[in-house]
Amino acid sequence: KRCRDQVMKSSKYLVSIVSDILEMNKLEFEEFSDQELSFDLADLLSRANTGKQILAEEKNVEFVVDWEKSDMRHTGLKGNPVYLERILTTVADNAVKFTEPGGCVQVWCVEKEADYDYVVYEFTCADNGIGMSEAFIPHVFEMFSQENETCRSRYEETGLGLAITRSAVLMHNGSIKVSSTENEGTTFVVRIPLKQK
Repeated sequence: KRCRDQVMKSSKYLVSIVSDILEMNKLEFEEFSDQELSFDLADLLSRANTGKQILAEEKNVEFVVDWEKSDMRHTGLKGNPVYLERILTTVADNAVKFTEPGGCVQVWCVEKEADYDYVVYEFTCADNGIGMSEAFIPHVFEMFSQENETCRSRYEETGLGLAITRSAVLMHNGSIKVSSTENEGTTFVVRIPLKQK
């Protein structure tokens, strides 16, 4: 039973690596459809956050949606909700993954500016997890980058998630920044302009 469980675990890890490589390949060759789908940002965030709250609960990590810091005035938007949700869930997934049991992950969303056509949103995800060394931070968005081999085995990291996320953010004409302190935590800030519906 133990061997079977290990085979299943390894198989899922292999599938995730293949999926990430295919996704990265698509983005590298700009096979990105600039879709104009209508969606509600509040619904998208609720769906993404609910999934992460369940994942965090299983690990005994507190996942907090900080409504006091949030400011969402325009939620009827147009764009590619699939990629937007993937960007946000990847960042949150990493935060939960690299936060030890008993720790906390906080997310919030702030509308930074708006005109008749576009609204710029800033999505923040902060954790008090293991953090990163100052030397590794410049490499965090590189393909297959991992701070050490322990991350690969302990956290089942492919080293592609954040590289894919950064590419998707840039495809949306947005930006992604990270600040981190080793053994204290990490904060990601994603800023993306979205069309108003």
